[in-house]
Amino acid sequence: MGLLAWLGLKQGETYPNLDALLAELRRALPDDESVVLRYIAAVAVLLVQVASADGRFTRREEQTLRELLTHIRGLKPKDIDAVAKGLEGTVTDLTDEERAVCVRQLKAICDGAERFEVVRLLAKVAAADGKLTELEQAELRQVASELGVPEEEIDAVVKEAS
Repeated sequence: MGLLAWLGLKQGETYPNLDALLAELRRALPDDESVVLRYIAAVAVLLVQVASADGRFTRREEQTLRELLTHIRGLKPKDIDAVAKGLEGTVTDLTDEERAVCVRQLKAICDGAERFEVVRLLAKVAAADGKLTELEQAELRQVASELGVPEEEIDAVVKEAS
């Protein structure tokens, strides 16, 4: 069952970018529940999307993403490499509808405090190269707003990351 089947939206290979990433995570973490894999996929996609909003995904940003992935129990270095490599193409080819699926997934899984923490992670990866650019900041604010994070909390995250 794909990510969208769980959400009751569409079946099959309708979203090849997300489906490919989810398949890679299932291969790497076969014993984890589907909801956990969907959470990891949604956060990872948004991490890269915010960090690459300025047209580049720097080595420092990638290294920070990889460090975050090492905290996922069961992901081996080769799995992290596969996920990171899969994210490269996924984010550049991600459709607006796929991005919306990631946001809906996080809204369904996370409460307000957890969504705030996701936004902090997004800012951390995007600012890993020393700065949160205006384009990254705008994308971060957009995602945070879509997640329902209050404006004052978004401002605090941006200030902390800048």
